[in-house]
Amino acid sequence: MSVSCQNFHQISLRGASAGPFPLTWGQGNMWESINALGSKSGRLNMSWTFPVNHSVSVPDALARIEACLSQFDIFRVAFAKDRTEQHFKDEASVGVYVRDSPMSEVRTTPFDMHEAPIRIELVNRDGFVIGVRLVLWHLAFDGGAYHPLTRRLSDAIEGRGSTPPALQTETLVKHEQSAASVRKSDAVIDYWARTAARLPPGCGLLSTTPGSYSVIAIRSRAIAIAAQVLAAKSSASASGIVLAALAKTIGHHIDQELSAMLLVCNNRMRRDLSDFVGQTIGNGLLLLPDEGPRESFLSYAEAVHSRALSAYSRARYDCIKWRGILADLSKKGDATDLSYYFNDVRIDRTSWEGLEEKIYELRQGVEQGTSIQVVEQREMSDANLFANLDSAGQECVVELACNDSRIPPAEATALLAALEESLIEEALAA
Repeated sequence: MSVSCQNFHQISLRGASAGPFPLTWGQGNMWESINALGSKSGRLNMSWTFPVNHSVSVPDALARIEACLSQFDIFRVAFAKDRTEQHFKDEASVGVYVRDSPMSEVRTTPFDMHEAPIRIELVNRDGFVIGVRLVLWHLAFDGGAYHPLTRRLSDAIEGRGSTPPALQTETLVKHEQSAASVRKSDAVIDYWARTAARLPPGCGLLSTTPGSYSVIAIRSRAIAIAAQVLAAKSSASASGIVLAALAKTIGHHIDQELSAMLLVCNNRMRRDLSDFVGQTIGNGLLLLPDEGPRESFLSYAEAVHSRALSAYSRARYDCIKWRGILADLSKKGDATDLSYYFNDVRIDRTSWEGLEEKIYELRQGVEQGTSIQVVEQREMSDANLFANLDSAGQECVVELACNDSRIPPAEATALLAALEESLIEEALAA
């Protein structure tokens, strides 16, 4: 039953208590960052809003949300503060705010280890719910949870019922701890360790470290058009095109020794995880191909795309064990530089469709509408360069979170300008 106080309500989720259990491999991937950031970990919270297209009263919406979320053990999770364990409580309370518009503090406040890993805001108009904003804790969920959770909540709120989960987090943990899964995980880690030792040595995997970090963003319709043009003329995806162009640009302007990048992978390409509401995130090791002196960009992009798919296929492994092994390699000087990340965070992968027909805009100077600016300053990070690929309608957004001591804001700005320029040039020449 929900408990209300003016515009704040609490819904109660009940189920069988269980545990303690180890973290899932995906939760292990986030553990170090969440704990190191501490009071600043709220910036990792994930948030999105979806509309309610039927007339649903606030009390009905609360009851339906409660029934929907009660089907999942992950919303009753509690994490241990001093060890990598979790358990599922027999009852958990979820806060639901009813407001005319969403409030930023709900999105940015860090989660507590024993707090339900979701906050909800109902956007209210005359007593009816017209929208829902979800805030999820990144320790418990990855971006791949967006579609299955939104679909279930939307169906439940609008009275269509809700599909029960095909996979619970407790089931996933037990599967990952099975002998067969451990063997597969160890095989991936062994391959990575041998690969990392063969590449040029570097700083290895960075822990979350205090410092000065600038987030520089480019918002460009030209990049979106160029990526679509080049994807249409190759076997690479638009994401693969941007990734390849970014890797080349970093190599030319920032780090000529760049040999590998880490790809953030949510594993939703796996059939057994495609509908999972929880955390499966991992990192894929992308080994960058050597550039031939006369190799075309499309050939290079296709090689990067193929290797990225291979990296994604090996992104299911025990992340905590891998961090320990890589730390040992780094101490020996045998680990490559794994401080460059790429993450495709686009929720809508269709918004650029058809832009390949707009190539004429590249000839007309559409890049004049591009903006590049510093959008945030951070005091901690675990990367020298962390690139997020996103979209704003039919514009491409690339955010670079850079270590100012390695890549000053002026260099990061020049890097993004060069990225756009190179993609326009390649698209017009293709």
